[in-house]
Amino acid sequence: MMHFLRWPLGLVICCAVLGCGGSLVKPKGRVMKGGAPFQTADGEALRVILAPADGPEGAHYDSYPALYNPDNATFQVVGKDGKGLPPGKYRVGLELIKKKEDVFKGALMGRRSPFTCEVTSSSSEIVVDLDQAKDQGKYTKTR
Repeated sequence: MMHFLRWPLGLVICCAVLGCGGSLVKPKGRVMKGGAPFQTADGEALRVILAPADGPEGAHYDSYPALYNPDNATFQVVGKDGKGLPPGKYRVGLELIKKKEDVFKGALMGRRSPFTCEVTSSSSEIVVDLDQAKDQGKYTKTR
């Protein structure tokens, strides 16, 4: 009878070690403009930040900055400890930093951002198309 008790205990330990039930995800994505990867100009840096879509405005403790690659306009969100972020619906915020100022002037951050995504364990690539943002055009017409 004792061997029947070992199976559930072993399953519980296995799930705890592997993160079963609370799995985290490391979503990948890209930023596009005009059908091509978005290119930053010299002296500019793009910041991509995911925050829960239903979270309170300005709740930076729940936001997840992405690792951004300016060479090909791709990003990956690895989470605060490198293990990923919980599945759920997120708002994608963008800041284009030049001389310590956001060129988008906050138009694509927080609840003002028109970009949302659903992150699941089987999520496909997140595509952020800057052409879909109504206010960003006045800041990026020359790109």
